[in-house]
Amino acid sequence: ARVWNYGLSSFDRTHVLKLVGHHEVGAGVALGAVAGWMSGTPLNEFGVYPGLIDPVFVRQRGTAGRTPSIWDLSLRLGYQPPVGSGARLRPRVTVDFLHIGSQKKPVTYDQLHYLTGDPDWTFSDPSPTYLEPTQYQPGPSVRVGAEVEF
Repeated sequence: ARVWNYGLSSFDRTHVLKLVGHHEVGAGVALGAVAGWMSGTPLNEFGVYPGLIDPVFVRQRGTAGRTPSIWDLSLRLGYQPPVGSGARLRPRVTVDFLHIGSQKKPVTYDQLHYLTGDPDWTFSDPSPTYLEPTQYQPGPSVRVGAEVEF
């Protein structure tokens, strides 16, 4: 039997660069940013093998190409109003701008290539959705929040 469950993991991102910054502007206002770039993940080629529930590797794990690299940028604006020196509660309001300029690139793909297989490891009946995107980067969004420090 052929078992190719060794090789690059589906979650392998060989290169990751992440930058995080925070700056107190003054008057209770703060700005923050998180930016990141990641290389793509390995793709697999699966087929259905008779008698098994889960698909099997048609070729060695992680050798069917890679997903595209992606980048992301999110910003935060925070405001903490002045409170008296004896105050035990310190409120803060935040606005997060998430996934600014999102490319909406695919991040996962259908990796099931063959829908039928024989015990002699001959695969047939190609899936029409093989290597079609199944999930994309999230689009831009805004999140408003309130925090209380005590």
